[in-house]
Amino acid sequence: MSERPSVLVAGAGLAGITAACELADAGLKVTLVEKRPFLGGRTYSYVDKRSGVEVDNGQHVFMGCCREYIGLLKRLGVWQKAYLQKRMRVRVIDKVWGESVLQSGALPPPLHLLPSLLRFRSLSPAEKVRAAYAMTRIRSLDRAARRGLDGVTFADWLRAHGQTENAIRGFWNLIVLPTLNGDVTTVSADLALMVFQEGFLRDRNGANVGWARVGLSALLAEAAREYIESRGGEVRLGRSISGMRVEDGRAAISGPDEDAQFIVMALDHRSLLRLLPKPLREEPFFGRIGHLDTSPIVNVHLWYDRQVTDMEFAAFLNTPLQWVFNKSKLWGQGSDGQYLDISLSGAREFAEMPAQEIIDLFVREVQSLFPAARTAELKRGLVVKQRDATFAAHPGVSRLRPSQRTPVGNMFLAGDWTDTGWPATMESAVRSGLMAAQEVLVAAGRAAAGKEVVSAT
Repeated sequence: MSERPSVLVAGAGLAGITAACELADAGLKVTLVEKRPFLGGRTYSYVDKRSGVEVDNGQHVFMGCCREYIGLLKRLGVWQKAYLQKRMRVRVIDKVWGESVLQSGALPPPLHLLPSLLRFRSLSPAEKVRAAYAMTRIRSLDRAARRGLDGVTFADWLRAHGQTENAIRGFWNLIVLPTLNGDVTTVSADLALMVFQEGFLRDRNGANVGWARVGLSALLAEAAREYIESRGGEVRLGRSISGMRVEDGRAAISGPDEDAQFIVMALDHRSLLRLLPKPLREEPFFGRIGHLDTSPIVNVHLWYDRQVTDMEFAAFLNTPLQWVFNKSKLWGQGSDGQYLDISLSGAREFAEMPAQEIIDLFVREVQSLFPAARTAELKRGLVVKQRDATFAAHPGVSRLRPSQRTPVGNMFLAGDWTDTGWPATMESAVRSGLMAAQEVLVAAGRAAAGKEVVSAT
């Protein structure tokens, strides 16, 4: 029997973990290398020293349409540590117009959203009719035949289809901002339309909301390590790659496992570019990557001495609050206090604001919306800023996202920023890992006949 092909996977976020698992299952000799002392990449948690509570670096939710991410959790045997709604239900609290609920009904798409849309308090009757009409247009739209959609903003597309500024802000941006990590006026129409098609209009369960019932690191880090090692792979934490060289059209890295036959670079795009030799960075395939911009996410963690709300989570309008997650309830914590996580997407304003100013602002907002918070004691406030949380989904971004196969014969790319057809989500990261692994298997002559390769949509 010939020796197993060897592959180095650099970067142990969701993309790298997925690629390593897929390749280990296919019988390759896998080494997963991560410069930090833990697995998970941008989906990790840690224990806050002052509160003693496990804190996620950000509130990561998924939806029913995220079938590859769900598949990864099931593959690792940790699905029981997550929760997925049986039917999409999202409370929306408008500081001006009051509370509504967006939920999926029993009718077939797109009619399954119509009853809750008609009761949505933030829109006028005429705006509700126009929103329903736009939904039918989105569901039937052939995005592949309309390549120009990536060159315009979703706000411009909505205006061209009869949506008012109030509807754009009070309905469409409610969904676009957290899923694309960018404001409706700044994101590609194509990616935004994809979110609605895949998440809300393909079937009734695509928008069901899911979350981890434990900290992100507790969810899959150890399970991923055990999965890879039990299949003959190796996981090396706290190990950095210092550089790369290319000879005769093949890449070799400086650092651990220099002799690997194949390399999967599952790094963020800026870290990747820093490792590439200068001539490679200047090639068109890699050069365009440098034009990818990033968008920040800020999370505000608040611990109160008592319960201030009984909701699980909610979205907000006409307030600086965007989404609030009751971590005490989502994690099943039974203490008398309460832990809230406020998630702010596209948060350029808050990324530069001092942490205490952010805490003071959102404590006031919580008090204004939840009366019980006015008499509660804030025991701890914490701000976590991810300035480069995702790539910015600006118009034209699709031509900047590279494929998983590169011009270097033995080097492949993975990461939510690569060309998966999805925005920068956990689902995109997992899909990129699967797509990169399949390219490695093709190059190694190990691709299984009839193996379904994850598609971009």
